[in-house]
Amino acid sequence: MSLLGLFDIGRSALYASQTALNVASNNIANANTPGYTRQEVTLSISNPVSSAGGSVGAGVTLSGIRRNYDTFLQAQLQNQQQSLGRSAAMDQALGLIESVLNEAQGAGLSTALADYFNAWQDLASNPTSQPQRMVLLQKATALAGSAQNIEAMILDTVRSANNGITDAAGQINMLATDIAALNGQIVQQETGTTQAANELRDQRDQKLNELSVLVGNSFYEDESGSVTVTVGMRNLVSGTRTNALSTLTNAEGNKDLYLDGISITDRVTQGRIGGFIAARDDIQTNVLTPFRRLIASITQQVNIQHRAGVGLDGSTGNDFFNPLQQLGTTTSSAGATISATVTSAAALTLEEYRITFNAAGDHYYVTNKKSGAAVADAAYTSGDAIALSGMSVTITGAVTSSDSFTVSPLTNAISGFGVALTDTDALAASADPRVADPLAAVTANLPGDNANAVLIAQLASRTQTALGTTFSNYYSGLVSTTGAMKQISANTLAFDDNLLTAMRIQRDSVSGVSLDEEAANLIRYQRSYEAGARMIRITDELMQTILSL
Repeated sequence: MSLLGLFDIGRSALYASQTALNVASNNIANANTPGYTRQEVTLSISNPVSSAGGSVGAGVTLSGIRRNYDTFLQAQLQNQQQSLGRSAAMDQALGLIESVLNEAQGAGLSTALADYFNAWQDLASNPTSQPQRMVLLQKATALAGSAQNIEAMILDTVRSANNGITDAAGQINMLATDIAALNGQIVQQETGTTQAANELRDQRDQKLNELSVLVGNSFYEDESGSVTVTVGMRNLVSGTRTNALSTLTNAEGNKDLYLDGISITDRVTQGRIGGFIAARDDIQTNVLTPFRRLIASITQQVNIQHRAGVGLDGSTGNDFFNPLQQLGTTTSSAGATISATVTSAAALTLEEYRITFNAAGDHYYVTNKKSGAAVADAAYTSGDAIALSGMSVTITGAVTSSDSFTVSPLTNAISGFGVALTDTDALAASADPRVADPLAAVTANLPGDNANAVLIAQLASRTQTALGTTFSNYYSGLVSTTGAMKQISANTLAFDDNLLTAMRIQRDSVSGVSLDEEAANLIRYQRSYEAGARMIRITDELMQTILSL
């Protein structure tokens, strides 16, 4: 090797050391940057030069700058972020429901319910007392108001969950656009070179992390460096293209998710959206519907017994509360309509039903909405009545196999809950002792009799067929169920948070920046730079000596 070759060796040492110093400095600058992955230079031996004495080294070559990145850890981290997003959303929604049904301060439904039946007991003690009758109407109005306030707050929570789904969908679409743009930049920068676009890849990973918090997803990277992201088994991002995630309101008023024109609601179970969907469904199934069933049972049983009694004015057959009304909801592509009426309040089972049809649209199937058990099936004729446990349902119009109709005596049970009587004399505290069946029509006016008031008061301690227990026990069970749901969600959130923290520590041990390590690297690379510079200076002195000979 000639003397000039020493300049090349020194130059390679300076370039490698300077690059290493820049990388270490960049690591230090981004030590607290979310999603940043520590980088380090990769050095290799330059091809040696042949000489008379053998091969002589030609310095150092900078092979590249690589990220300290573990694909497996990153995938596990993103999966755990999806779980944490779900549990956080569920805990938030169920926490609101727990506060709605909080009986700790004595302001819940239990007090109003007890006061109402106690008012009937007080009236039984003095059945002709007008003050007692006025108090009874006031307690009944308070019970209705309390139930309606609780339902309104439950519905607000469900509405908030639906709004959370819509808001998250908007954020997901923005992240998808950013990921698609980064895909394009990464492919452009890496095409034709072996060097990775480290900073752009860190940015994309951070966007994927943010996406994982919002929705369960999976992704894979192709040979060009572009990632394809799928949500609900549909492509959200493919290269530089995106499909917008949208929401539509279904027949029950809930938000359904659509991607690429296909409903994916049932496939989204993770992330904040998955949590909001699960919480919304849990609240409606395990809180709202049972609460409505409780109020519907109170309305049904009190009205049946009250119609059997006689008021001070001699009237009979009067409902105490507004009677239950049936509601039929429709999801029909052909425009068919449904109407539902109560034919026998005593025959109502307070169950909800779903009606579907075969492919030809000439046969219907009725199933219990909650259990899915088959109830009835028969040939369908437009306009013909369908009898369902105290209800008559009529569907009019052409139907298809995609059509679905829901019949419910519960949907309006609370919104329509109110006192039907305004005249205190119409309160039926009396009963005809000659009538063997207390539920039969009463024809005699027996003012001063308290038999019917006693029977209504006793409803509070009687097991109700539709509930399987008493009114108060059923509500206590509902409150306990809600508390248990909230406790489970809180425990799950704590577990997911702790596990995510452990995973982040593990990820940081591989990809995080250690300031102590980088400080040592700065000193090491500084000394390498100084040595390279000194090598060039010594070579220059040797050159000057030779030239001066």
